[in-house]
Amino acid sequence: MTMMQPSRNELKTGKRPVRQQYRSFKAGETLFTEGSTGRELFIIQEGRVGIYKDTPDGRVELARVEEGGIIGEMSLLDTLPRSATVVALDRIKTVVVGYAQFQSVMQTIPVWLQSIIKIVVSRLRDANRRVDQSVLRNKERGLVALIKLLFPVFRREIGSIGALPRDTVLIEAYYVCRLRKKETEQLLGNLEKRSIITSLENGGVCCIGIPDKEVLNLFEEYLKLKDLHQTFKEVAIPAEAINVLSNIVYIAQKLGRETDEGTLLLKSALVEDLSSKDSGQLDKRLLDLRRRNLVNLLPSENDTAIIFHKETLGRIKKIQEWIPRFSLELK
Repeated sequence: MTMMQPSRNELKTGKRPVRQQYRSFKAGETLFTEGSTGRELFIIQEGRVGIYKDTPDGRVELARVEEGGIIGEMSLLDTLPRSATVVALDRIKTVVVGYAQFQSVMQTIPVWLQSIIKIVVSRLRDANRRVDQSVLRNKERGLVALIKLLFPVFRREIGSIGALPRDTVLIEAYYVCRLRKKETEQLLGNLEKRSIITSLENGGVCCIGIPDKEVLNLFEEYLKLKDLHQTFKEVAIPAEAINVLSNIVYIAQKLGRETDEGTLLLKSALVEDLSSKDSGQLDKRLLDLRRRNLVNLLPSENDTAIIFHKETLGRIKKIQEWIPRFSLELK
């Protein structure tokens, strides 16, 4: 184990410039144990470490952290005992950030950002404490909800795709959802088979990419409905109704206007556009759209206002596109 020490002159004057400290560990050596007090975090420069949790059934591996990964940060932030044991799997080299150095850096960032960091850590700790009383019955739904929770906090951009460090998800999946590493890997694999997530790499760190956050939100909604033995009402909307709504949206781009209730298009503008088509069934089709809560109709003496939300059409199309993948039966 090696560490850079301050010179005698620095000790006499009390001036200790911030320096990087390095520690090396042999394979099998423990960096810290669950329940111990933590006053430093480690940045892995070389090698790998395993993160373990002691349970009544024995020691469980939560994840493995490789070069570029950070461990021990939560105890440094809230000074509470370590929540897991970390062991070197190879001969490793780490950069050590001590409490004083960390606090010195924290004082340079805005107070609002300090507050956000503390709130996030507090919520993760609270989730860990509550997990035994609230075991999630639907593991897949629990993991999706966890990914959504972690995404704003640990998000990194890889090209045009937002992503999460894979090890972060594996570790928090155990604490929050009580999912062992093998279970989490299987569920992540199923999400990837459905094309909801993708595997990426960023600076040697394995990440989970989320190409479309809206699709992830829809999948969580799909799982909630499935638990209730229901499905999206949008699945039953016929192609004819979608075509009429598409025409309304298209014409509204030119002739509509925005209101507090949504986009407004006069029926006369729609009739004019459909003049060379079958307009005889238009009233019936508009009433069908209103019955499905896709538009609202406000009749007046000379015309009828069609009010709708532009996002509705996009949601319908996305649900109908993705429902076959959502409903795939995977082991």
